[in-house]
Amino acid sequence: MNATLVAAPFDDPEWLFEVKWDGFRVEAIVDKGRVRPLTRGGLDATRYFGSFLEPPTWIAAKQAIVDGEVIAVDEAGEPDFARLQTGIKGRAPDAGGGQPFLYVVFDLLHLDGRSLLAEPLEDRRRLLAKALRHDPRVRFSDHIEGAGVSAFAAAKERRLEGIMAKNRHSPYEPGRRTLTWQKIKIRPEQELVVGGWTTGIGAATDLAALLVGVYEDGVLRYAGKIGTGFTGSKRTELLGLLPALATDEPPFVPLPPRAAARNAHWVRPELVIRAEFASWTTDGLVRQAAYKGLDREKDPHAVHREIAR
Repeated sequence: MNATLVAAPFDDPEWLFEVKWDGFRVEAIVDKGRVRPLTRGGLDATRYFGSFLEPPTWIAAKQAIVDGEVIAVDEAGEPDFARLQTGIKGRAPDAGGGQPFLYVVFDLLHLDGRSLLAEPLEDRRRLLAKALRHDPRVRFSDHIEGAGVSAFAAAKERRLEGIMAKNRHSPYEPGRRTLTWQKIKIRPEQELVVGGWTTGIGAATDLAALLVGVYEDGVLRYAGKIGTGFTGSKRTELLGLLPALATDEPPFVPLPPRAAARNAHWVRPELVIRAEFASWTTDGLVRQAAYKGLDREKDPHAVHREIAR
């Protein structure tokens, strides 16, 4: 179940508000003493996060389907997407001698032979909180009731990504993006498809900027350049992936402006990234965008310009 982006926080006693976790969505299927974690695209999540959720002693259930987000935290205990990316590549420092990941759970879809999809959100969350056992690998995503404006202000002070607003009576609707779940972001962020990269001078000789786009009416529309945010490890990772996707033809329709495409190397549009940016320009480009990291397993054709309602 997916949330709809909205423009501003609100107060309403019928809604629950929680942190928007800066990580990767993972569904954990618990069955017969084993855990099968799946990505948002339905693929095996152990390829990125390993088997840190094994064994499922963190939940008092023989069978369960749990929805949540795998994150990494910094020294202050706040979500850190860069550290999560590093952890996926096996280079994250162990915080306290353990694994680098934390599974923050917020919904329960199935429990010991009983489907909970039609149950109200507040009932599903109550059952989830009751079933969880104390375990450093898993944390329940707490919420506050009704006070969305205060929740947003607190998240902003903590420099978090934003908050989630969920109607307390909402059923779980798999595969749907609904208005009964909403996301309110503090920093604009967008998934983008890489269609090429440019080279430059000095430290940017090998990678100066990414040329990115979003899908619209079945074609990839150019959405601008991203030229910041490339730390040493991020640059190395991208340069290890981009050449294998090389193609002679630009994937954008129509073609990017000539000035933007100077020194461009085109790639097949298979790589999805996350970027923070200031705003959208009137001609549909991201302004002051900075590279944040890869969005693994995201279908490029599902990447569209996200406009707040």
